[in-house]
Amino acid sequence: MGFVDIAAAKTLASSAVFIFITLLLLASAKRTRTCIVLFSMQGAVVTAQILATAYVHRSAEAYAVAFLVLVIKVLAIPYLLLRIVDRLNMPREVKASTTSAQSVFITAALILLSFLVIQPYVRAFNIDEDMLAAAIALVLTGCFLMVSRKKALMQVIGLLVMENGVFLAALTSTFGMPLVIEIGIFFDLLMGVFLMGLFVFRIRDTFDHLDVSKLRRLRG
Repeated sequence: MGFVDIAAAKTLASSAVFIFITLLLLASAKRTRTCIVLFSMQGAVVTAQILATAYVHRSAEAYAVAFLVLVIKVLAIPYLLLRIVDRLNMPREVKASTTSAQSVFITAALILLSFLVIQPYVRAFNIDEDMLAAAIALVLTGCFLMVSRKKALMQVIGLLVMENGVFLAALTSTFGMPLVIEIGIFFDLLMGVFLMGLFVFRIRDTFDHLDVSKLRRLRG
């Protein structure tokens, strides 16, 4: 086995660990900028996973997908989110309905739950256990962030984390989707972030805050 083969194998084996670390750090993060940087790091891990998979399976399409992930998830979307944070000129602290310690505990429990629920599928379809668990953990943690975080921008980040999980699950279980479908998904994702950014600005301009929990007062 050559050096590149060993590097690809190590990347495939360690990607899940790095994803779990980013999830725990996201749960404990107290600043919005930190969460955005962690999302970008998460995208970098996914990119490395795709490159390793592309090398192992000798897939030219997978290399193209890795380039798209790098440009959109690691560079473009974090840049747009950081610009939104700068333009809002609002308090940068993450407001949550749980403490940092509680969030970390819940996230760790979700990671453990992910390993438990995938066992039948791992045995039946011979899928990489760690990566599939990481994909499910991304989806569950993304849902948790959307529910527990009060700022609209943090809920956008939670949605993006969920999308990472769906993407990684597709990569793990099917070794990726056709390139044309991937391009369509990335385009929809980029437009979604753009529209959600406009939505965040609209909330701030109308209510002079981004705490979506206060919108409950609008109920009749």
